[in-house]
Formats: sequence, C-alpha cells, structure tokens
Amino acid sequence: MNSVPQVDELVKEYLLFRGFSATFRSFEQECKNDKNKGFQAERIIDELYSYVANSDINGLLEYWKYLDLRYFSRLDVRFLGSVKKFETSLLRYYLVYAIQQKRRDKVLLFFDSFGTELSKNAEWSKWFGLPFSKNPATDPNYETFFTKQWLDKFTVSFHNFLNSIFQNMPHPSLLCFNIDRYHRHALQSEIDSLQGVIENLKSNIESADQEIASLRQKVQSREAGTNVRSRRRAKSLYDSKEKDVQDILRPISNGNRSSNLSPMKSTPNNKAETNSESNNGLKSPEVFSDDRSMTPISEYNSDDTQELPGEDINPFTILSQEIYLEHASGISLAKFSHDGNLIASCDVDNIVRIWNYTGASAACKIKNDPSSNILCLEWEARSDKLLLMGTDERQVRVYNRELKSVVHEFQTEERFPRVKQISYSPVESLFACSGSPKGSSDDSAIGSLMLWNLKTMSLKNSFVLDHTISKSGLPVVPIETIKFNHNGQMLVTGDRAGCIRIFDIRSLLPIMEWNLSKLGAGSSKKGSYIICSSQFSFDENSIYVVDEAGSLTQWSVHKPGHIITESQLAGFTSTFSSTLINFTPTPTKTFRKRTPSMSSVKSTKSNRSTSSVPAIMIGNETTHLMSTSRVPMVSFSGDTEHVVCVGGDGGHRGVIYQTSTGNQVQLLASHSQPLTAVDWTTTVGNTILTAASDGTVRVTKMVTTTSS
Repeated sequence: MNSVPQVDELVKEYLLFRGFSATFRSFEQECKNDKNKGFQAERIIDELYSYVANSDINGLLEYWKYLDLRYFSRLDVRFLGSVKKFETSLLRYYLVYAIQQKRRDKVLLFFDSFGTELSKNAEWSKWFGLPFSKNPATDPNYETFFTKQWLDKFTVSFHNFLNSIFQNMPHPSLLCFNIDRYHRHALQSEIDSLQGVIENLKSNIESADQEIASLRQKVQSREAGTNVRSRRRAKSLYDSKEKDVQDILRPISNGNRSSNLSPMKSTPNNKAETNSESNNGLKSPEVFSDDRSMTPISEYNSDDTQELPGEDINPFTILSQEIYLEHASGISLAKFSHDGNLIASCDVDNIVRIWNYTGASAACKIKNDPSSNILCLEWEARSDKLLLMGTDERQVRVYNRELKSVVHEFQTEERFPRVKQISYSPVESLFACSGSPKGSSDDSAIGSLMLWNLKTMSLKNSFVLDHTISKSGLPVVPIETIKFNHNGQMLVTGDRAGCIRIFDIRSLLPIMEWNLSKLGAGSSKKGSYIICSSQFSFDENSIYVVDEAGSLTQWSVHKPGHIITESQLAGFTSTFSSTLINFTPTPTKTFRKRTPSMSSVKSTKSNRSTSSVPAIMIGNETTHLMSTSRVPMVSFSGDTEHVVCVGGDGGHRGVIYQTSTGNQVQLLASHSQPLTAVDWTTTVGNTILTAASDGTVRVTKMVTTTSS
C-alpha cells in the first residue's frame, strides 16, 4: 500500500492528459476527503487522535464505525476479540486525555451518553468512578493508562494491526501492476545476489575438490605402507603361534596319543551339543499384531466414511463422528449457531430443539403452533442468543435462548404468508427474508423481499417481486435463497427460474441480474434451473450457484452474466421429491450417541399442517408426504473452497466437492435413511452436520490434511 500516493499522482496526470478537468477536480477533492488516508496506518491513527484531542466523541465513534464496516467486519471471526480490545483502549484513551486536560465535563457527558450500554460490560465497572477520583494518575485502577508506555504500546499495536490488514486485503489491478513491478525489481536484485553467491560456492567447491583429491593421495600412500607393516607383523605372529603349537604337541605324540587325543576332541563336541540343545530349547521371539490393526477401519468400526483415491483427494482428516437422536421424527432443518457449538434443528412435528453436541448442557425444546409449519431457521450472526424461525402463516418468530421464550413475532403481508428463507446481516441487527403466496394468486405480485430491524422491531424496507422489476425480461418467481456479503451492504438471491439478483441493502433494489439459462454456447448446462444455493465467494469477486440438476457454476460479480467456471457435481441427488412425515425410525445401533433428552425412540403422529399435502395408505393408517426443499441440502465451507451436498447412495450420505473443479474429494459416512439437511461451520474447526429423515443427526469433526 506504500505505492498508493504514487498511483494517485499517475491517475491525476492521466486525467489532465486526457482533458478530463472536471473529473480531475472531483478526484482531487475526494483525495483530500479520503477517509482511508491513502491506506497509511499512521494517518488513520492521527485522525482518531485528533478527535480525542478535540473531545469529539461522536466524530470518534463515527470514524471507528466506518473503519469497522470497511475493514474489520470482513476479518476472520477469530480477530473480532482483538478489534473489540482496540476499541475499548481507544475509548479509555479518550477519557484519560480529557482528565489530563481537565475536561471532566466531557467525561461526565461520555458516561451520561454511553453509561447504560457500558454498565453491561464488567470491564467498565471501575471506570464509572474516574470523574470522581481526586488523582486518577495515582489510583491503582487507572494509573497504568496515564503512563506514556501504555499509550506507546497501544499506538504501535494498532499501527501494526492496520498495516497487516492493508497488506493482506485484495488489491485492484492498477495497484497490483505497480506492486508487481516493484516485486520484479526486488526479485531481480535478489536473483543477482543469489547468482553471486552461487559463483562463490562454485569456487569453494572446486577448491574443496582439489583438497579432497590431495587428501585421498596421502591416505592411499599411508594405507599402502600400513598394509605392508601389517602383513609383516601378522606373519611373525603366525610363525610364533605355529611354533608354540608344535612345542605343545611334541610331548603328546611321544606318549599314548590315541587315549590323550580323545578327550581333546570330545570336549568341544560335547560343548557344541550342549549349545545345540540349549538353542533348540529356546523359541525365537514372535510379534503378534492385533487383528484390528491390520484391518481397514470400515470393517470393524461403524463408521463407513470412504476415501477417494487420487491427487488432491481427501483434503480433510476425520477426527470423530457422533450420531445424535434429539428428535423422535424426521428432521426438516438443521443449522449450526454462530459460535459453532450449538445446533438448532426442526423436525416434521414442528418441534425445534437447540442443543449442544460438545457435551455441555444447553438443550431446550420449542413447541410451535400446529396450524403453521416451520419453513426456515436462521441464527443471529454475531452471537448464539437469538434464533429466527420462519413459518407459512406470515410469521417470523424471534426466540431468545437466554430467556427461553419467543420475544417477538414479525408479521408479513397477507398475500405473502410463506417465509421461505431468512438471512441475518453479519454487521448489523438486520435480517432479510423472502415471502411468497401459498398458491396461485390473481395478483401480479408473486413474492416479496423484506428487510427487518431487530433493534426497533420494525420493517425497514421491502421490495415486491412482480413482472415489472426485470429490465432485461427475465422471469420473476418467488425467491428461494438469500445470502448477505461480508459487510452486509449487498445480498444475492436465487429463485426457481434460475435468476440471480444482487440487491443493494440501502435501497433494497436489484443492481444486477442474470439467468442460468443464458450460458455460453459451449456450456454443457442442461435441465433444471431451480437454485439450491447462491452465495458470494470468499474474495467476493464471484458468486457460486448450485441448482437442482447438480450444476455448480461460478459467476463474475464485475461482469454480470459472465461465467467463470462450470462443473457437474457427480452423485448430486436430484430425486428427493417427498419425505414421510409419519416416519418410524429404525432401531438405534450400538454406535449411536443417546442424549438425556431421549429416553426412548418411538413413532409419533406428525403435528405439521397437511391440508395441501398428498396422502398415501400404509396398512390401515394414512401417511402424509411433504415436499423437501433442496436449499438446506447444500452448504459451503467458510473459505468457499469446498461445498458439502446431499448425494451418494441415493441421498444417504454427504459428499464434499471442490468448488474450483466440481470433483468429489471426500465422502462422509452414510445414514440409514435419506438426508434432509447439511451444514458446515469453520468456527470450531471444520465440522459438518448431516441430518436424516429418521431423526438422526451426525456431527463430523475434521481437520485439514497436511501433505507430507
């Protein structure tokens, strides 16, 4: 980012050269009012400190909010704690500086404005006494913050933090060109220095080879002299031994040779026989290996996870897999919480459960009105406190896990009672949901997109879907999928007609749209265009789309309608049309993990509203069928490099695909019944849940495989 001022000057020079004087003046004015300060950390810190010096708390918080939306909110979740600590330290510096400048009125005004919010934070409990301390600089609670060392440490840490963000954020092509040129010059100088080092090493090797050759000649000459001396000494020793033997045998040969000779021969033979018997009596040690250690894991373990052969296959190592049976009937929805430790799951009896798969006790049961059906679930984006539930009777219920109750119910329009999807903003207390009619309507409007504010508990904005919104003549049908981008300023939607639309949150109007059917001439895309998933890529330069035909496509955000990659997800199941509501779970196997909430497994009659659902006869009992949405059956990893979908064995197992190629890279363990939902969290490592129509939920914990 050090070359940003240089690039700005080049742009100004080009604008003057082209005669764009008005653009030049506008660009120069925006450069003066640049809130990014040319991506220079020291200028940003100076701007923050200027608000502190002027005791302008509103300006300070406004500028910090801009930095949070522009940079901090798109960081990985593990850095959010650091951002919060920097914000706390900045506010404390504001108070310390005000005390040093004898502006106690500003300190009192600060606590009057923000005391209610800060009183909930234990870190601020002692700071409410700051305005009333006679000498805060010597008070043990505050003296550290009045030292120059603390301020210097905070400034350096924040400076390094900002520089790390600027160095690792995506750069535009113009800036990358200048950076690449700088890197080429640096690389060339490094190559030149390395070539000099190589030449020096070559000369050192040549001199070392010569020295080795001379040492070898010396060693050979010494060995020749040593061998001659050794042979002479060995010959003299042999002659002396031979003489000693002759001296010993001479008197024996003069006496009874045969009688004396027998003991001489028998002794060694007897000793040899004794050694032979001793050796025959000992058994050679044997190592007996465990039969299981020589057997593939799938043959002696209940886990039937399969690995795929080939390069860049099996990118994850599975640490554990546990099956949970929290529900007594088939599961329709299941999602990880924001922190990844809790799971919210809904069954076909409209019973929602929140439970902890890590062993901690956090289970709670939410019974819903039997006259309505739960169609979607969504967690609050920055905590595990709130759970949103969308129904087919105009309701979005907000459940507070701490209070264990529904704290509010949002009502949609009467003509759009079905709340099919909900997406929570990652940076604000906002959520978007889609509404659609239950059946065919005479009204030209066929759906809506609504934006709700959870702070004011009111509708912030809405957008009605009708045939007049599409400027390019694309079909308009109810929305199937909704997903925010990293900073909550845009969201992407997908529908059953294969239309992708990107909305601006501020106006809630579509800023671009295209259709899956308008692929290139060489595309292999055929069949259904019903969208199961659509979301921004990790770098937000593209959008990944999965449709019911099993096609995975990547579309450019900068060139609407331009396809980047296209692949077919082999094994992607597209035959799920219905799921039994009144389902009798199969007997639990020995490897299933039972929880305290399930004393027994039994078949229960579904409470789900089935007025518009077909029925079949099984024996003397009528069993209803419910259409299964494919939206919960697709989930991307946090870095969008992989996606897990329902597939394999007729939809009984989860399959992990690589998004860049669409290849199967890993197969998860199979369930006894078809899957109805999958989800992927990277907050607590790579953990995947797969939920099935028999009420089982399998949680698979994985780590990324490191190649040796």
